[in-house]
Amino acid sequence: MELSNLTLLNGDIFDANAIGAIALNSQGKALFQSALLHEFDRVVMLLHENGGENRLVGNMISGELRTQTLRVGLSMLKRSIITGDNNELITCLLEGEIIWDPQEILERLRTEVNAFDQPLRERMMFMEFARFLHMYVKSKRYLQAGCSMDSYNCILMALYHWARMEVSEAGHYPTPAVWEQVKSLNNSVYKLYEELTVSGETMEQRIQLVQLACEFSLVSKMSDCCKWFLDLLKERKEPWSIEELLMHSELKNVEPELPFVLRKLASRSLIREIASWSDAGGGYRIRYTF
Repeated sequence: MELSNLTLLNGDIFDANAIGAIALNSQGKALFQSALLHEFDRVVMLLHENGGENRLVGNMISGELRTQTLRVGLSMLKRSIITGDNNELITCLLEGEIIWDPQEILERLRTEVNAFDQPLRERMMFMEFARFLHMYVKSKRYLQAGCSMDSYNCILMALYHWARMEVSEAGHYPTPAVWEQVKSLNNSVYKLYEELTVSGETMEQRIQLVQLACEFSLVSKMSDCCKWFLDLLKERKEPWSIEELLMHSELKNVEPELPFVLRKLASRSLIREIASWSDAGGGYRIRYTF
């Protein structure tokens, strides 16, 4: 679409700082209809080189059409592709019409996601494994404390991340409607989802059943799902401190989960812990190596 047409589409002056734009219409083919389209006919996502956060910048009416306009930084869009934290951005990228893309940035990102080759797949599998582990551990702790509803919520989230792992492992990019993807794969994780949500057992029994399945999955999938991270540890001979690991741009997205992953990998002897005396801290500092 011509730039002049984009200006008409928005019913406003085109943002000169934008490096790309996508329009998502309410009658599109996406299975998951963006929540931003609620009571709007169209979402226009304007991509910018800088800016880590997305923000709504305007609601417009052109004739009978209502348009929601979203401005997003390129770094945030790339992060959302890996983390899946912003379904709205992913839906716009994959299902919207690219209307302004002079540097073909949006086209390349869409092609990368649709191809879903390495290393994107490995990075996503590690991300989902880390979050799966974190939610599983929290569910166990809540259940031990007698907080059944909180435990249920955490194990449900653990299943969600497990589902995204399974879809990724099957060679597909996890879409916002991930449970429909898992159902089509006839995967055991979907049966666990049904067992947790509709079974006639007590809540505690359902949680415990899924926790047992999660524990088994953690052990069986750990090596494959953490391959990207294990390769990162191999990149240098010196052991890594957790602070050094968190300085890596790809690991900032798993900062809350990384301690859980490191301990789990060490307990399974997939990585080694090395303790060295720290004068500053007055104790032993743990570093990690392959």
